[in-house]
Amino acid sequence: MADLSDDDLLNELKTRFFHTKQTLYDLKIVSRRLEEVNRKLQISEQVKSNFVSHMKNEINNPLSCILGLTQQLLSHDADRATTIEIASSIFAEAFSLDFQLRNIFAAAELEDGATMLQSATVDGHALLIHAVNDFAHLIRAKGLDVYFLGKKLVLGSAPVVQEGERLLFQSDSEKLELVVQNLLSNAIEFNNPGGRIDLDISVVDDRLVLSVTDTGVGLDTDQLGRIFDRFAQLETGIRKSHKGHGLGLSITKAVVDMMEGTVLVNAKPGEGCTVTLSIPFVETDAEADTFSVDGNEFFFSDDQTELF
Repeated sequence: MADLSDDDLLNELKTRFFHTKQTLYDLKIVSRRLEEVNRKLQISEQVKSNFVSHMKNEINNPLSCILGLTQQLLSHDADRATTIEIASSIFAEAFSLDFQLRNIFAAAELEDGATMLQSATVDGHALLIHAVNDFAHLIRAKGLDVYFLGKKLVLGSAPVVQEGERLLFQSDSEKLELVVQNLLSNAIEFNNPGGRIDLDISVVDDRLVLSVTDTGVGLDTDQLGRIFDRFAQLETGIRKSHKGHGLGLSITKAVVDMMEGTVLVNAKPGEGCTVTLSIPFVETDAEADTFSVDGNEFFFSDDQTELF
């Protein structure tokens, strides 16, 4: 250092000052990023905490109802009409609990990356009508009419299409069934009493195009960007008017993304909502051919893939 001239010493100090300044700037940027990550983690933990608290009620309430109704059924010599009424209530509560738990398990698998696509030959018409029949008790309770490909459905009926009009395609039947059920569940929950649901399905350029339309409350423009967020609910608090846990549409989006498809939402306040999916066919496993009608998969040889 003693051999350095004044100019050399000054330049060395400037260089070191510049590096120190750059280091402090970099540390400042890293600190800001860590603060932002910490803020997001805190928000995430709060959202998850609220979700767990909410789900505790969503699970405990049906269970309490089932236990209470079952006890009532066992402790009274009820007539047939009363027995049927109690049994129907037990079914409705058990169905709700089962649906919520399947969504929770699906969300956990998607977040862990533990889920994979399984290819099967799916009958799209039967898949949709099977989903409608699963939710028949909720559809009846709200007085809704359901139209499939423009034809009014009779709840509990078989597909309204002829044998030659079946819509067969390759996809993951189990995941697609859960997607359809979540869309249908929303169309029921957010519909107006006495409203209408339209279901359409077709194949366009080797892609499955499926839409669910309701005549319900619709959505504001600023809500469209949030409806697919995990755990997001447009209503919060104990006074919210609609059931739900904020998982259904996030699962729908995650599954469709996994299938390399798209989800489009068209909605206006008070004018209902249409959700349209466009999904490419899943590649078929050449070593195993499966056929699925309503989400359950069965193994057949090539000459046995017919509906009974």
